[in-house]
Amino acid sequence: MATNSGLWYLDSSLFDNRQFHESVVLDMKTEFGRNSDPFVRKYIDEHPNWDKNSLSGDNPDAWIIFETATFGTLSKMYKNLKNQSPLKSRIANELGLYSARDLSSWLEAISVLRNTIAHHSRIWYRIFSKKPTNIRGHRYKWMVQDMTEHQRKRAFGVISCLLYLCNAIKPDNTVKDDIKDLFCSMPDVPVFMIGFTRGWDNNPLWK
Repeated sequence: MATNSGLWYLDSSLFDNRQFHESVVLDMKTEFGRNSDPFVRKYIDEHPNWDKNSLSGDNPDAWIIFETATFGTLSKMYKNLKNQSPLKSRIANELGLYSARDLSSWLEAISVLRNTIAHHSRIWYRIFSKKPTNIRGHRYKWMVQDMTEHQRKRAFGVISCLLYLCNAIKPDNTVKDDIKDLFCSMPDVPVFMIGFTRGWDNNPLWK
């Protein structure tokens, strides 16, 4: 199956672990099937061979089913792409990274942060088990120097990676300004406890 096919995500030969690949695709089909958006209901109504519990039958093209996939599912699918795959490198390059391994670690770390917040757990002074790698040499504005270990293992590191990816996808996003406005509205909150240590806003990414 060609990688430019809308159904490329079903091609197990593109992935390292075929059994894991099948599990991820079925998760994605489950997420699609329970979504109530009109385009989802329309697709299912018009495709009688749709089966969320099987890889066979009708399957939506990638640009359709990816709309309803969770961030965690997409992160797992990307990580499982074969490391030598040009597709994996191309995705990283499109997002301003020169390393697919870095992007994979960033996506995992962001997914953990997202899940922590979604379950109303604290991020205050939390040390995250999934830490993003942050080698120098990214294409767009990044840090003056590598993050300290304190920054990297707390929320600052993950949020910085998230901001970088948002900038690559939509340069006029408001994520940075929203975070700064939030901090300004609560001047007594010691943000260094989540890794925003002295001088954090002097980094090119945050200026």
